Amino acid sequence: MAITRKTWKQELMMSLFKKEATYDAGVTMCAANACGMSGFLLDPKWPDEIKNDKGSVTNYEHGNTQEITNNRVELTYTESECKPNTIAGLGMLTLGAITSTQDEALASYRHKITPVAHGTALPSMQAEHLKGGLQYAYKGLKGNTLKLSGEAGGYAQLEAALIGSGTRATSATAMAAKITESWMKLSNCKVWMETGANISIDAVLTQALENISSATPDTLHTRFKSFEWMWNNNLKPQDGFGGGGVYIDCDYGRRTQDLKFTLLFNDTTELDYFTNQNPCAIEFDLKGAIIAAGAGTDFYYGMHLIIPRFHIKEAPLPVGGVDEELTCDFICECEEDGTNPAVILEVYSAQASYLAA
Repeated sequence: MAITRKTWKQELMMSLFKKEATYDAGVTMCAANACGMSGFLLDPKWPDEIKNDKGSVTNYEHGNTQEITNNRVELTYTESECKPNTIAGLGMLTLGAITSTQDEALASYRHKITPVAHGTALPSMQAEHLKGGLQYAYKGLKGNTLKLSGEAGGYAQLEAALIGSGTRATSATAMAAKITESWMKLSNCKVWMETGANISIDAVLTQALENISSATPDTLHTRFKSFEWMWNNNLKPQDGFGGGGVYIDCDYGRRTQDLKFTLLFNDTTELDYFTNQNPCAIEFDLKGAIIAAGAGTDFYYGMHLIIPRFHIKEAPLPVGGVDEELTCDFICECEEDGTNPAVILEVYSAQASYLAA
């Protein structure tokens, strides 16, 4: 009787703590550089480019020859209950710039992640996936898209689309240990929105307090139903010459971000923001379990997601059927304010650095 491989029998490690020194060079997969992932779904695809001779004169009606022209690797990684370590690592992979700060002398760190400056390359990493008894090492992985989302009563969810160089090889490297963290529960998340001249983004962010206003922002968390934010690098892989059938690099195009969310309808405040075309800023502040007790201040796992400037692009009119709660949907046009990054993602974790040189 044949042995049936089980879908749940999978392991994955990513070099979230160390980036490739040069594109497609790979990373030594050890505890200092990589970590095991848990609670994930991974959908690897090998959309290789295939060439055959059916368009040539060969004296064969149905052709006779086929070969792989170029190797391709695409990975879609999902956590339905995401963790701070994953947000920080894949956030850095996709956005590209990071400033890490230690809290006091404790094993507690905050990582401010922002889009890399135009003209600066994104980092790349290595991952190894064991499934069906086969373990493959994928090199030259860059983050194409990163999506954070969630609904009231649930958890923050993460989805990242990664593009590899095409380099893939079987491996027997031992899997790195998993990082133990609690899930990011949305009942611990506060949300604020500010408009116009009162928008002011703090240089140093404070957990569990708003960081986007010089006055008193709108408190939205009691009305929040759901949200979805996505960053897209619009990666453009480059074949070049001399790559031997894999990409020689992978560069970003014109980057975009999307934000949409749903609130319980209250009054015309947000509708007026649309009618008057007020510039807005929003902050999601999620404070989770404690990392370490400090000298007067304790430090917690968590994150800030701040969009410093956007406009509401469609009228958030109340909707709902008989016996339903009235809600309003927000479709946002994310912009730049000329001072702050287009997005700020700050993550609190027990790891000292992500994708370091």
